[in-house]
Amino acid sequence: MSSGWEEYGEIRWQLVICLFVAWVIVAVCLINGIQSSGKVVYFTALFPYLVLLIFLIYGAMLPGAKDGVLFYLTPQWERLASVGVWYQAAAQVFYSLGPAFGGLLTLASFNRFNNNCQRDGIVVGLSNCMTSFFAGFVIYSVVGFMANELGVEVKHVIRDGTGLAFVAYPDAVARMPVPQFWAFLFFFMLVTLGLDSQVLP
Repeated sequence: MSSGWEEYGEIRWQLVICLFVAWVIVAVCLINGIQSSGKVVYFTALFPYLVLLIFLIYGAMLPGAKDGVLFYLTPQWERLASVGVWYQAAAQVFYSLGPAFGGLLTLASFNRFNNNCQRDGIVVGLSNCMTSFFAGFVIYSVVGFMANELGVEVKHVIRDGTGLAFVAYPDAVARMPVPQFWAFLFFFMLVTLGLDSQVLP
């Protein structure tokens, strides 16, 4: 990982190939238009929930999972006074809901004229909130396990931003029994989430 945007480093050809493969997959999903992409989205939207449920059940049985979940559920009220926390929360909401990113506008163009948009907006917002809350249990049960493995407190394991998804969580998965299976499941879930945001029904 580089130190920032200004330090580009050299081209990683493995990543170039992965990016090319990802775009080919998106093209294949969209090749027949709305008919084929609608079928793909059923899988890409539901598969991550199945993986999260599997990780939650397995993660809850790992030593230290309880400590991670307790850390997740224990509020730090003093952090609410920080502008940075509110900025990160707003950024997360905009990223996960995707308003004005084009995807929702494209989906809305397929609605019936009399569609209840208020109901849809409430359902999408609540579903997003509940999914994030549920995913927190999944993440922190595994982070608690990693803290237990390292013999440190949970707060010393957590990283900000993408570091949690791409550094800390995979490191924790690597410490599980049969790590190849769990790593494949985790990264395949991330791929399906990425496809879901690229392929609209």
